[in-house]
Amino acid sequence: MVDRGLVLRQTLVAGTGDAVYSVANSAATLLQSMGEYCLVGCSRTEAEKANRNILHAVGLNEIHLSALRAGLLVRWMGSVEIRSQNELTAFGFAKDYDAIVTVRTDVGERRFALEYERTPKPAKCYRAIASCISQEVHVNRLLYLFANYDILRFVSGFFTKAGYPVFFGLLTDWHSHLLEMPVLNGLAKRAFPLQQALNGGMSKVEATPTATSYHLPFH
Repeated sequence: MVDRGLVLRQTLVAGTGDAVYSVANSAATLLQSMGEYCLVGCSRTEAEKANRNILHAVGLNEIHLSALRAGLLVRWMGSVEIRSQNELTAFGFAKDYDAIVTVRTDVGERRFALEYERTPKPAKCYRAIASCISQEVHVNRLLYLFANYDILRFVSGFFTKAGYPVFFGLLTDWHSHLLEMPVLNGLAKRAFPLQQALNGGMSKVEATPTATSYHLPFH
């Protein structure tokens, strides 16, 4: 497929020796004509930006695979499909999330928006997200996964007054515990399981024991 120009071989992932492949612009146009969610715009041809996004894409793919391999995943709506709905229809989401994820919990299927933050965005971006997230009507939970605790502390501080349920956790905890991973929100003083957050069991948060001791910066 590389030889035929349908797939591009991107820069090697630093420290792994692995190559990353992406759909070429011509192939994306073909897929779009066949009904796939594959919006083609100028950003696809910006090589410098694409290289910066490689590690983010790889990390997001690993998040996807963890849920899939565990048999928890019902549906994964990727960022391209989300952006297509946001740009081309009148019933878009409040923002271009990294994914909309539907999983099986012990009481049924639950859906949440997902954001993966490998590196922090400027403060103004999080202020804008915190301001608009209350307008979300299509999904009722947002989960932020972070590469490290410092980014978690930074980002969570912008959502202290958010009326919309936003939860914060570490990427390593997702891969280790999935729905049992500890998460925090702006109301709880201690971490509690993600599954509890998805099932709406917020009234018992304070008394829930947890395997982690990390806290949000405003507690």
